[in-house]
Amino acid sequence: MSSAAERGPAPPDGAEAPGEADLTLWSRVGITFRMLMQFRVFLVAMTTVLIPHDRVTPALLFLLAVVGVLSWLVAHAWERFLPRVARHPVLLCLDAFVAYAVLALGGVSGPFFLFTVITSAVAGVLYEWRALLCVCALQMSLFFMAAARTDPPPGAETMIGLPIFYPFAVCAGVGLYRLFEQYAVAIEARHRAETRVAAAEERARLAREMHDSLAKTLHGIGLTATALPVVLRKSPQRAEQQAEAIASAVRVAGQEARALIADLRDDPGDRPFGVVVAQIADAWGRATGVPVRTELPDGDVEPPPNARHEVVAILKEALENVARHAEAAQVEVWIGMEGDLMTLAVRDDGHGSGSLGATTERLEALADAGHYGVVGMTERARRAGGDLAVSSFPGRGTTVMVSVPLGGGAPGGGLRRAAGA
Repeated sequence: MSSAAERGPAPPDGAEAPGEADLTLWSRVGITFRMLMQFRVFLVAMTTVLIPHDRVTPALLFLLAVVGVLSWLVAHAWERFLPRVARHPVLLCLDAFVAYAVLALGGVSGPFFLFTVITSAVAGVLYEWRALLCVCALQMSLFFMAAARTDPPPGAETMIGLPIFYPFAVCAGVGLYRLFEQYAVAIEARHRAETRVAAAEERARLAREMHDSLAKTLHGIGLTATALPVVLRKSPQRAEQQAEAIASAVRVAGQEARALIADLRDDPGDRPFGVVVAQIADAWGRATGVPVRTELPDGDVEPPPNARHEVVAILKEALENVARHAEAAQVEVWIGMEGDLMTLAVRDDGHGSGSLGATTERLEALADAGHYGVVGMTERARRAGGDLAVSSFPGRGTTVMVSVPLGGGAPGGGLRRAAGA
């Protein structure tokens, strides 16, 4: 007999690591298996209550108790039992013989027949056609054998109508499995699409940042180097100054290139977002000597791929601003959730400021005043589809908050509030 491993997902303890689609499919198969076992416990309890008085025997009650307890154990520890049942259809065949013993003792026309159908439903969910047909055929054969032992013998309607429920249950199980399979394929296709979008966003981001920093620096180096021979002939002293400027620009270009590479290493995208935030905050605290207290939500929080990098960059910029300007004694970094909105905040207890402005219209004024960090963070928040809020009070520190929808909503309004009142 062939098992579910031939047609569907590898069980969790399989030899090969399952992919996302396999895990999605297997988890739904497991949930269905557990529900069927729980339903079987309910049917066993109902059967016990409905047993006719003339058929109550100690052997039958003991057998029903064994079936109920085993079904409950399998439902309770389904992660352990399901892989074995999926790989070994003979276990379900043994279950069919247990059902036969119940039917032989209690009769096929009573309530005992109800929970035996669960076996065929489980076979339909777990096995490919050859194995599930064997289980179904075995159950039908055992039903007729139990019917031959029943006294008085059942009527023609019972002999024809009840066994049909076994293939019906098999078909229902197969249908459920096909639905799970289609859902898993859709999930995997969506994951591939999100990966492609994230890769395209990452390429666009690198191109944008290289254009904004490294490309401009190299362009300046090129222009200065082109003019250097002419300046050298006319004014050697000025040529020396330009040569020093070129050397300084080359060092800046190297720093910018290293910063881009370090940026990629800091957040490769394969670690949970909360872990990345905590690691960045901890590394900044060790480098600056300023204590950092980090608060993260209990559950997993994962911004959309196109927003994750921008939020991480805002965190780094906010911490860098604290190191350069705040003279803080302590910094707090926390992530909060409100509905489908995630907020990342950086708060320091430094000297603060009352000159950061209050609305988006003052971004140009902020740039003129030299607050390029605020302008850059605002632009990043917009690209992430969220909002940036900066509040700063003289002598009471500064708080930078960026809020982004976890669903990746429409672009937000940028600088929501920057108060210094």
